[in-house]
Amino acid sequence: MDFEKQLEKIVHRCMDGERAAFEELFEIYHPRLKYYVRRLDGDGSKADDISQEIWLTVFKKIDKLKDARSFAVWLYRIARNKVYDGFRRKDRFVRLPEEDELPVSGNDEPTFDANDAKKLHRALNKLKDHHREVLTLCFIEQMSYQSIADVVDCSIGTVRSRIFYAKQSLRKEMESQNG
Repeated sequence: MDFEKQLEKIVHRCMDGERAAFEELFEIYHPRLKYYVRRLDGDGSKADDISQEIWLTVFKKIDKLKDARSFAVWLYRIARNKVYDGFRRKDRFVRLPEEDELPVSGNDEPTFDANDAKKLHRALNKLKDHHREVLTLCFIEQMSYQSIADVVDCSIGTVRSRIFYAKQSLRKEMESQNG
């Protein structure tokens, strides 16, 4: 059975109130979700508190989820909203402008090996929040452009544009670290 079908069954069990299913979802998603929250939060100092709030919301509202197949988008949307709620309380929230869609060329793809992981994380932390977010969702979470658009509440064209500019920014940061 593929992961998608297995996940859908777990979500259905969780929606039916099965505590063990909730624990399974937590085990599957918590490390990845915490990474995503740390990337959005910038310094990551509130990642544990925010993660706790996210899982509490999931626990309370999972029975209202309309389609078990959209669990990941729903989860990351909750996470994004919790992080940005914290920004609003600190007056750090800034509405992101729509960016014009640009064609993405496959020729400009950077390649990284395992030795570059620390440099990559340092470079990611220097990117604009909305660039770091789309790269995390696209490459770490391997979400489709449509799913990313649903999570960040923008058009697919904007997602493509942000990924294009984010790759450029990441490349510049990596090059500056390499001298």
